[in-house]
Amino acid sequence: MLPLLGLRTADRRGTAPPVAAPSAVPARAATAVSLGAAAAVVAVEVVVPGGWGRAAWVPLVAGLLAGLPHGAVDHLVPARRLGWGRARLAAFALSYAVLAVLAWLVFEAVPGPALVVFVALSAWHFGTGETAFADLRAGRPVRRAALPAAVTGALVLLVPLVRGADQAAPVVAAVVPGSDGALPPAVGPVVLAVVLPAAAALALALLLEARWLEAAEVGVLAVLVLVAPPFAAFGVWFGCWHAVRHTARVVAEDPADTADLAAGRLGAPLRRFARAAALPTVAVLAVLALLWSAADGWRGFLAADLPLLAALTVPHALVVTWLDRAQSRTAVPGVAVAR
Repeated sequence: MLPLLGLRTADRRGTAPPVAAPSAVPARAATAVSLGAAAAVVAVEVVVPGGWGRAAWVPLVAGLLAGLPHGAVDHLVPARRLGWGRARLAAFALSYAVLAVLAWLVFEAVPGPALVVFVALSAWHFGTGETAFADLRAGRPVRRAALPAAVTGALVLLVPLVRGADQAAPVVAAVVPGSDGALPPAVGPVVLAVVLPAAAALALALLLEARWLEAAEVGVLAVLVLVAPPFAAFGVWFGCWHAVRHTARVVAEDPADTADLAAGRLGAPLRRFARAAALPTVAVLAVLALLWSAADGWRGFLAADLPLLAALTVPHALVVTWLDRAQSRTAVPGVAVAR
């Protein structure tokens, strides 16, 4: 089962314990935040009479907003690794913006196919981000684990999407003119029948390899997407799980943070990240504010927001894919991981 899932059994002959890396401190903090947020959203649904009810849009919108800064320093990630000067950094930032604009234009021109591609790209990005974070947290170089990534991405995106298909239909209809926004009737049952057993198999494979925390996280995510309202589940996943864990990776990538992280200090690195991410985040927030003011309620806001999110996701996913490849050799700059 383990090879089929892309997991490797440990070869303990001639191995050494992992070398401690600067990613350890932010990884622990990100793990605590993500697990705590997921538990809180589920607890509200289970414990509070009526659960989230009509307020389910609150964690969705809050999560989308909270997740914005995690990609705001994408332009600095390759610059730090490759030692770029200001000219190359500016050229890369311009190329990033141009690619985002082109993606937005494609979405506006052919929204139906673009939406399908966006969902597939997002699921893959979410899944690979999770498997990469787990490797770095464990002190391993990032490894290619296609099937676990696909299962995780489908669990956190496709399951809420099919569970909340009725609520999502008006948004999809607004994004795709001429569509009623409804999924084909067979899609929901097929997704649940495939993804949920696959997630259970992934959790079992992780348990058999004694990767207890990773197995538990698959279980927590399954509970989140099955118990919490679909929109609330996705909001907490995006803003408090995926974005927080990616931020932990970016913080560990900054050479200016190495000394602080080695000493167990996280405050100063987070302040540096906040300063670097402030201007791009404010620019996107300004656009979102205009969209919100022109939208008719939160569904209208989501309909206007989706093309923008899709446009930003394309270059962001490419940068993260590049980072995964770079971290497949060493977990963090200058820190070799023992094999």
